[in-house]
Amino acid sequence: MATRARLTQERSRQRREQLLDAAIALFAEGGSRGITHRAVAARAGLPPATTTYYFNSIDELIDEALSRHIEKWLSDLRHLTKTPADIDLSLDDASGLISAVFAVRSVEIVGVQLSIYLAAALNPDLRSKAAESLDALEALAAQVLGRVGVPEPAALAQSIVALIAGSALRRTSGRQSNDVEALILFRAIRALVTNSLMSDEEVQDTLRVLKPGTPV
Repeated sequence: MATRARLTQERSRQRREQLLDAAIALFAEGGSRGITHRAVAARAGLPPATTTYYFNSIDELIDEALSRHIEKWLSDLRHLTKTPADIDLSLDDASGLISAVFAVRSVEIVGVQLSIYLAAALNPDLRSKAAESLDALEALAAQVLGRVGVPEPAALAQSIVALIAGSALRRTSGRQSNDVEALILFRAIRALVTNSLMSDEEVQDTLRVLKPGTPV
């Protein structure tokens, strides 16, 4: 009996995940308007009434699907940026790291993740989850910055995450290749890091050198 119960629980878990995956796939294709009980069940290859068995409403299904996807996205990012603690990193290593992340995360994936994050951030019930994911991403950025020797990395992490978000928007436009976009992001991060190491007086002295019309 115990074995049969476990098998039933496992099948139930798998069906639930199939429905959540199907909801995300439909969301990526047409937003929340394309998510109906019948459409989700059909995409998952399950009977039409399956969604109502596992979820009280379409809104509950959408909310859980978005929340689950954000959590998986964060888990994937942590895995991609994880390096052994005994390996020394330098800022130049960030260029290769960015290129590796770009190679794994296609433009299509980035576009879906952006739309999902925005949908979660605009949903009052999921806004806290979106904020939590942003906090986690900033903490991850601070961890990497600390590994390359940046002092007070948490203070810089917010700006780095803003750059990453902007880079994601650029990538979805298809204007440049992955290698070019990775280089643009790396240079922007390096400039921010360099600026963070300068005193206010050094920054002001540098800015005084600039004059209107001066090429930069």
